[in-house]
Amino acid sequence: MVKAPLLLFSVATVAVAGCHRAALSTGPRAVAPSPLAADIDTLASPAFSGRAAGTHGADSAADFLARRYYHLGLRAAFESECTPASRCATSYLQMIRLPDVVYHNVGAIVDGLDSARRGEYVVIGAHFDHLGHSPSLALDRSAGFVLRPGADDNASGTAAVLELARRFADRPAKRSILFVNFDAEEQGLVGSRALLITPPVAKTAICFMLNFDMIGRMRGDRLFVDSRSMEPAVRAVFDSSAKTVGIRAQFVPNEGHSDDASFADEGIVAAGLSTGLHADYHKASDVPTRLNITGLRRVVDLAESVVRRMADR
Repeated sequence: MVKAPLLLFSVATVAVAGCHRAALSTGPRAVAPSPLAADIDTLASPAFSGRAAGTHGADSAADFLARRYYHLGLRAAFESECTPASRCATSYLQMIRLPDVVYHNVGAIVDGLDSARRGEYVVIGAHFDHLGHSPSLALDRSAGFVLRPGADDNASGTAAVLELARRFADRPAKRSILFVNFDAEEQGLVGSRALLITPPVAKTAICFMLNFDMIGRMRGDRLFVDSRSMEPAVRAVFDSSAKTVGIRAQFVPNEGHSDDASFADEGIVAAGLSTGLHADYHKASDVPTRLNITGLRRVVDLAESVVRRMADR
């Protein structure tokens, strides 16, 4: 979750390209955990060095996410660089070129079942970057350059996007679903803003966006729902879905701290889910063992219900 000043850049600095890098891998586990827990363990592991945007750790995390979408059989969301002599290839990676650094969004699509609505999209997103070893945005700066794994912020949301991709790949909705993992959110919503400068689908075709940011610390069955201007009908969808899974949805004003704000700024109906801040936020102590995985599964169940109703209505 971002607390830094917003970073501005021009359309000219953003390019879409396909690229491939060798990714770090983690060793086998003695007992296979749930997919959610396993993905969080991987993303928050030392192999990805805290996923600071613009570092090898974040690049390796982007490759990991791209491979997951590939193995799920999802269609790549972006076009790679084209040549006059060949057709444009597709890529799971969107390259964001800034003067001194390169970031990468990761995206994939599950096509809708209804031919009349397949060209309309619901976006499911979460940022995958965190702080790495840098104390610059940390709340435990006195610890110095230590690994800040970002298990809740935002491996939890990233794992939820992957789980929903698995579910919708198995059972698509009427409208298409665009899954996006945003880079450089901690630098000021850079990834989501770049996506909307050079979107993989027309912005007018996006009917709803749901974002996850820190959804792994559920307490008292409460889930915060951020939305700048939620229509009563959409709020009713959240209320109904929340009751189905035994969650108390608490609607709060959108303060622009996460990637759903980028979509709301473009006039797209967007909502953000979070279980709230905690004492380990932006600290080295934000580790997987402190997450409420049972609560996280319930958030994913709620999200699936909401997205299916928004994509089918």
